[in-house]
Amino acid sequence: MTLDILNFSLISDEIKRIINQKCGLNQSQTRLLLFFDSNNNEPLTMGELANKLDISLSTLSRQINQKRTLEIVDVTRSKTDSSKLLSLNKNGLKKVIELKDELNQIREDLFSHLSDEEVNNFSKQLVTLASKLNNQSKI
Repeated sequence: MTLDILNFSLISDEIKRIINQKCGLNQSQTRLLLFFDSNNNEPLTMGELANKLDISLSTLSRQINQKRTLEIVDVTRSKTDSSKLLSLNKNGLKKVIELKDELNQIREDLFSHLSDEEVNNFSKQLVTLASKLNNQSKI
């Protein structure tokens, strides 16, 4: 059996399209919302956030300065140094709920033919594959 890797791309593209259409978010905004949500919206410096997202500071800065992104994040100057602290604002906290609801709907639509156990096993395997690929790309 041959693995058709293009199917991964098709699924990814469709999920991104749905999120953009239903929530008005691009991939970087989606990633920021989910990151802050999973970290209890803990304020981080630009450098810390770039490091945790594994992107360059200039890429993060470009993403943060998008008009839609500025509507969901607070950017404040640190009181102790010249760094900027980022966290979700009220709009971002509302948007992350909307995003998670949409992601749950996507999950239900994609996996409606599978049992909960099959979905959990698939999810674990997918995380393992992504981790392996990520580790290989760093070598």
